[in-house]
Amino acid sequence: MGDPRGGADRMVAVLPAEIDVTNAENTGDRLVKVAVSSPGTRVVVADLSATRFCDSAGVRYLLLAHQRAAASGVDIRLAALREPVLRVLELMGVDRLVRTYPTVYAALAEDVPR
Repeated sequence: MGDPRGGADRMVAVLPAEIDVTNAENTGDRLVKVAVSSPGTRVVVADLSATRFCDSAGVRYLLLAHQRAAASGVDIRLAALREPVLRVLELMGVDRLVRTYPTVYAALAEDVPR
């Protein structure tokens, strides 16, 4: 899941094609593991370019992963969201809590918050 594109303090985690009740908890746990297992990581970009479906369980675990990573000083960013997934996040207000980016590279390029 981890891919060290973008520098020593940034990681990319490629998320699955579907995030639903069957894999949401595992996906969230793996995202947190990427965030906290590599010393010096300050940003984890969740690459959702292949994700075509995300249900409410998926949204819940993405938010939990974001909160758990933030508690460790790591910023999780959501990138390359397909329209159906982005729409779900917008309807649930998640886009106001977690930063979203049009591409992985845009998410990697933005400065790390202090």
